Formats: sequence, structure tokens, C-alpha cells
Amino acid sequence: MNVELINPFINATVNALSTMAQISPRRGIPYIKKEDDVTMGDISAVIGITGKITGWAAVSFQKKTVLKIATNMLSEEKAFIDAMVRDAVGEIVNMIAGGAKGELSQKGFSFKIAIPTVIVGENHILSQKKDVPCIAVPFTTDSGEFTVEVCLKEENVS
Repeated sequence: MNVELINPFINATVNALSTMAQISPRRGIPYIKKEDDVTMGDISAVIGITGKITGWAAVSFQKKTVLKIATNMLSEEKAFIDAMVRDAVGEIVNMIAGGAKGELSQKGFSFKIAIPTVIVGENHILSQKKDVPCIAVPFTTDSGEFTVEVCLKEENVS
């Protein structure tokens, strides 16, 4: 996978969470996700991407991490994953994809993003197509961990 496609998602993640949730995420070492790898989170939001690049991007949070982020975003104490927390996670992945789209469009990549889907539950799996590499980027915060996964390939679109 072209590293040029990953860095905008990393930049957008740090920007979205520092701006909207007043947290400072620290990036870990990216790795290539295997097809059967269980997602390292209790809640994930996935957003589809189509155009000159296709695939999806996702963000997966540990429960304690997402509750702190949602509390900060909503200015309301969150003790469990409810509809408002699910909506906040969907909005976060939407902001990440939108931020990455802006940066990638300056490099000549055009694509559309779909409406996010939110998945809740321990040990869930976000599947990828065999021919589409998936890069996982772990992050840590003072409130816990989360991972951004980007599964994209460049298409020959006329």
C-alpha cells in the first residue's frame, strides 16, 4: 500500500481528537493487519471509500477510551456505550475520513466517503478483501488505546 494514502488518516485522527475531544493521541508503530485479526476495541466505526482509491477506514476504541472521548465531546459524563456514544464514534470516523480526503485531494486523489457504520462488541472482526492491504495504526492516550485501520487500494479510474 502506498504510504502516501496512510499519513493523511494519521494526521486527521490526531487533529480530530485533539480538537473535538481535547485529548492528545500518541501514534504507535503501524503494522499490516492479517485477515483474521480480531479488532482491538469494544466499539468501531467503519466508513467506505470509493473513487480513485477504494476500500475503507475504521477507528476502534477500548471502552474506557471511548467513554472519555465521548464525555469530552459531549460535555456530559458517559459511563456506558449508549446511542450518543455510538453517534460520537461515527462522527469521529467521519471527521477522520473528511480530513484525510481534504489532504489526499491536494495530492490528486479524488474519492467519496460513505455514511459510517458503528459496530459494538468485544472481539469483533473488521474484514478486508484479500487483494486490499490493511494497515493498522495503534494510538495511546492518557485514557486508553484505540486503533485506526486503513484498507485501501488505488483504482485505475478514467
